[in-house]
Amino acid sequence: MGTAENTNLPNAMETRWHVSIIPLYMAIGSPGLLATLLALSLGASVVEIGAMTAAGAVSTFIFSIVWGKLSDFSGIRKRYLLFFAMALGPIFLMLSMANSVQQVILIYTLGSALTAGVAPIAVMYTVECCRLEDWQDGVARYSSVASVGNILGLLTYTAAAPFLETRWLFYISSATCLSAAIFLWRMGQEPEVTLERHPFPVRSLRDAERFLSPRPFLHYLDLRRIKPPKNLRQMSPLQLLFLAAFIHWTGISLFGVGQTPLMKALGLTDSLILAINVVTGITAAIAFAWIAPRIKSSRKQTLNLIIVARCSLILCWAALPFFLIHPFSLVFIFPLSISIVFNVLYALIWLPITNFAISQAPANQKGSVQGELLSATALAGAVGSAVGGLVIAAYGYTAGFVLASIIALLPLPILSMFDISEPK
Repeated sequence: MGTAENTNLPNAMETRWHVSIIPLYMAIGSPGLLATLLALSLGASVVEIGAMTAAGAVSTFIFSIVWGKLSDFSGIRKRYLLFFAMALGPIFLMLSMANSVQQVILIYTLGSALTAGVAPIAVMYTVECCRLEDWQDGVARYSSVASVGNILGLLTYTAAAPFLETRWLFYISSATCLSAAIFLWRMGQEPEVTLERHPFPVRSLRDAERFLSPRPFLHYLDLRRIKPPKNLRQMSPLQLLFLAAFIHWTGISLFGVGQTPLMKALGLTDSLILAINVVTGITAAIAFAWIAPRIKSSRKQTLNLIIVARCSLILCWAALPFFLIHPFSLVFIFPLSISIVFNVLYALIWLPITNFAISQAPANQKGSVQGELLSATALAGAVGSAVGGLVIAAYGYTAGFVLASIIALLPLPILSMFDISEPK
């Protein structure tokens, strides 16, 4: 009897965790989209949108590592997530009061520093709530629930957008952060240590000061201490994964910085753009819950086909500026249909990458590795967004999207050097 109860406990904890995280993802699932719409309403150019996205990505790059290492060191997850929920509320209120593009960029960057910690810590919180043999399915369930939160947030914003200015939508984000903090405080609990994670408790004030001082983080980010291998074949599978993710998401970010400005240029309203994101968000939730777990997308040939397909869809976006010259009243059908397929493919590529990173990480550094994976994609976002804003402003959407497609295709030779379908 006692054994059965112990076996069922992680499932109960996981359910409570899912209920408590939905409001948080309602708030943080689309701040970049809302901030972009707000900046465009204040007269931002594509270059400024690229600068804002790049600044947020740099902040995410740095703090994904910081938060991941802190949570591994302390052995706690819930308290960090509670802190994020409480701190993000005031930041969203500050965004609602921004009256210049520069203020939007500054506040958005500050918010990105906090949201950077949610995903790496939340993934490991989910893993530790699962039974040992069920953690990969747990990651898939977490991604699906996070998508549900994102969808509910987008639905709320879409319903409110025809009646409110974009800036007032951030009041909704602030309120959902407050409710998320209440849910986490009442329903969340620290799980027992699983996957042989051994936290490093703070034994003395000197230990804490030494770990929390800026020097370890600066040392961690110091490029001079990194000794790059002479060739790619000397890199570990995890390093190759990070490199492939960085290159692919550089192309994706170069493309992504032009999506919302192009839809605005094509005449789509804010509420219609939000509605498109609702539909594609629902697609992502379905893909993470039912499609991705059933398709062996970690196989090399399948993964290569997914990358090629994603790049082909970017080329479809490259053709949409045609409607700037020849307007079409139902033009929204094209970004909607392309984005639906794109999000399905995103689930098929991100789930095996996340699972492989967890399986390859040392037992006491799994949160850190999740932070490093997100940092690789965040750094790619910084590079891709900055370059994308400049390229699109100088040469137009079509040239920018074609370049994005080419860059996103480059990781194929890297992924062929290791087997992502085989955990360590």
